Amino acid sequence: MNLHYTGGNGELTAAQLAKLEKRFVKLGKMIDGKGEKEAHVILNPDKRQKKAEITVNFQHHSLVSVAKGPAYLPALTEALDKLEKQVIKLREKKRDTVRVGVKLVETVAKEAAKEAAKKAPAKVASPKVHAAKVSKKPMSVDEAVLVAIRKSVPYVAFRDAETEGISVVIRRADGDFDFFQA
Repeated sequence: MNLHYTGGNGELTAAQLAKLEKRFVKLGKMIDGKGEKEAHVILNPDKRQKKAEITVNFQHHSLVSVAKGPAYLPALTEALDKLEKQVIKLREKKRDTVRVGVKLVETVAKEAAKEAAKKAPAKVASPKVHAAKVSKKPMSVDEAVLVAIRKSVPYVAFRDAETEGISVVIRRADGDFDFFQA
């Protein structure tokens, strides 16, 4: 991790700087895995205490941690602890929102298919009745199933987001869906 120190006037010893460097390397690995991020460390005397402020950019957020202590080393370690907690919280928040989004689409599609099967058996129309339109916007299989349920059509032809090929989702008579890739 690239460190930029401001202030402090050389009050940290070489051993203390080495100890802090290890902590910053650990923080850098947590942030981007490579340790190529930059951290700005500002050291200021504040009345009878020493104040340490650390600023890091992570996932379009500016993370700032401020701590005070009797000397710069305790203030910096406390600020690093706070910064690590912020990074962990942001990583968990991003991970949880992505996982919830995937589960939500799958459960909505399954529940809607079960409700459609209970109401009435699906009638499969011939392709002559429904003009086959291929969606210009690439979508996933889950999105295609949701479109078929929402529009109550027997099939949906779409451009697959993963393969960029044309795929078809067909509703069976029992309410489940089949997926074909061209």
